Amino acid sequence: MPYVIGPDCSTCHSCFWECPMHAIRFVGNEYAIDPEKCVSCGRCARVCPTNRIYNPEVKDVPVLHPRREITCDAVVLGAGGSGLVGAVRYAQLTGRKVVVLEKAKQIGGSTNLGHAFVTRYTKFHEAAGMPDEREQAIDAICADAQPGYPRALLRRAMYGLDEMFNWLCTFGGCEEEFKLVDRRGMPQMGPFPHMPGLIGPRKRIRNLKSTDESMGPGWAGTFVVDKMMEQAEQLGIEVLTQHRVVHLLADNNGTFSGVIADDPGGEVIIHADVCLMATGGFSRNKELMSQIRPTFYADYPVHTFAAASNTGDAIALARELGAQIDLETVKVPMFSPTHHPYTLSMVWLSNDPRMLMVNREGRRFMNEGAPPGQVGAMEGQPGHYGYAIFDAPTAEAMGTALVERTANADNAQDMVHWREDLEYECTLDQAAKKADTLEELAELIHVNPAVLLETVAEYNAGCERGDDALGKPAQFLSPVQTGPFYALFQGRFNEGAVGGVVNDDHLRMLRGDGTPFRGIYLAGDCCRGVLKRNDERSKFGEMPWAMASGWLAAQEMAEYLP
Repeated sequence: MPYVIGPDCSTCHSCFWECPMHAIRFVGNEYAIDPEKCVSCGRCARVCPTNRIYNPEVKDVPVLHPRREITCDAVVLGAGGSGLVGAVRYAQLTGRKVVVLEKAKQIGGSTNLGHAFVTRYTKFHEAAGMPDEREQAIDAICADAQPGYPRALLRRAMYGLDEMFNWLCTFGGCEEEFKLVDRRGMPQMGPFPHMPGLIGPRKRIRNLKSTDESMGPGWAGTFVVDKMMEQAEQLGIEVLTQHRVVHLLADNNGTFSGVIADDPGGEVIIHADVCLMATGGFSRNKELMSQIRPTFYADYPVHTFAAASNTGDAIALARELGAQIDLETVKVPMFSPTHHPYTLSMVWLSNDPRMLMVNREGRRFMNEGAPPGQVGAMEGQPGHYGYAIFDAPTAEAMGTALVERTANADNAQDMVHWREDLEYECTLDQAAKKADTLEELAELIHVNPAVLLETVAEYNAGCERGDDALGKPAQFLSPVQTGPFYALFQGRFNEGAVGGVVNDDHLRMLRGDGTPFRGIYLAGDCCRGVLKRNDERSKFGEMPWAMASGWLAAQEMAEYLP
């Protein structure tokens, strides 16, 4: 029986590169398996980091059991990066018994898909003689924050993240696997201010065949998960997969006493004195996403990269106990226009200002010379998608510039085969189209040919005049006039949905009256943490917060149960 890729594929490319029969390719913006080519070897299922691939003929038959009861000192909900870091650190600090519950079949969550450490003053930085700019980074992040923003928690997280990385180094392998990139004199890296050096992986440790360096597994997140699991085994931490927590147990005074969970065979009660909720974000929860971002599923839905297990469990559990929920201070980015999740070289090529961007009606809708990845650029467009249009000479100019621009970058090897990537994508049903005439191209992308021809004529006239009517510098005025002609699909993408449950500066979950629950702590994407209402201009970051909050929460838990 051919294998099947279920919904909520993260498009990490692992299965694509592993399939010996080349039976896996994009259908729309997710991978699918061609049943005519599949030989049921199962290699795709074994490498899938989010357990989306399965054989329909193989049915898991659970072994039913009566209610089971487990007693421990601390229970951690979620075996992603924040949960595992918290579990290991707490066990080290206290020597107490820790149980980790993970509802998915596999551990790692979205951390397994993460890439690099956004640290600012680790032992790597100190050895390289780099300046300590953490206080400047804190000032920059707080500069446009809302009143009441938790500066004290941000400061603890900023310093705690570096402590966590130095601690990670004690387990071995960091010097071999990571390098410090000197960024002094370089432009600010996106929304991360004051970062003299970036710690990035030297190479992949998993998904080795992938040509998309922007996506895990196999980068820093995978390294952390692997190291934490090694330590968990040494410390006797019990990690139970397929255990979905359905209730938190607390008395009327808000003191935690345990959780009720379901595994495939029945109910499990965990008796514990302290709990760390680290269940991830909510980007796979359609109800919540529709409430917070009403256009998320409108017309052509946003493509999200987060793990399929990110369904907002913490929000539901916290609500049941009457905890504070904040669905305004959340981060749910919808970047657009973007060519994700297709080949990385084409994603980068789409950012070249020489493109002509048209919406699904065939009309130019933006200045292509504006910064890439604009938040919301497709929101006002019909269907929420469009196309980047260019001709053969422009393709060569953009490809040459791409290779030159990335020659010394870590992803240089992913860019040199841009021609092959472009031709490959033209064989897919959506990613790219190629035609000898603009009329044929319009038919392929389902755009009115007359409208597209009119748009291109106006665009070419602007290029010929060389004036500023098109809104971009003269060197980027590339007419669309010499076939073959190309169209790259442009949609919206999301890298996760973060926030929801309210915490205090000690990472305790808060009750409706603002007082903290006793014994319930929060970490990672499930909580408000150090988010701002506008978290795009300057921010702490999701993976940094996962690492730092797990580390800090463990220390708070250790002080709670001395």
